[in-house]
Amino acid sequence: MSEQPGRDPDVLTTAEVAAKLGLSPQTVRRMANAGELPALKTGKDFRYSWEAVRETLRQPHRHMGTPADDQSDQPTKGAGYQAQRRARTAAGQTDQPTDQE
Repeated sequence: MSEQPGRDPDVLTTAEVAAKLGLSPQTVRRMANAGELPALKTGKDFRYSWEAVRETLRQPHRHMGTPADDQSDQPTKGAGYQAQRRARTAAGQTDQPTDQE
């Protein structure tokens, strides 16, 4: 048995989270500092709940600068919206009314 006695198997170090996600420890720390991953600061490093990290990563992508608790009614305009808008523009359709009457 490789588990340390008394250690919660859900609580991981930065290196363990990085290995599970296929990222560098520096990237995981950067994400924790930016609030993109839930983490508890322990001295100079962090501890992570693997379940909380997985839940966070399952959430739909937010644009940077949008608070996590922002409950605005405006939908996020993602890449799909932008691609549709480019296609309409290329086809000569616009979202704005024209003055050609």
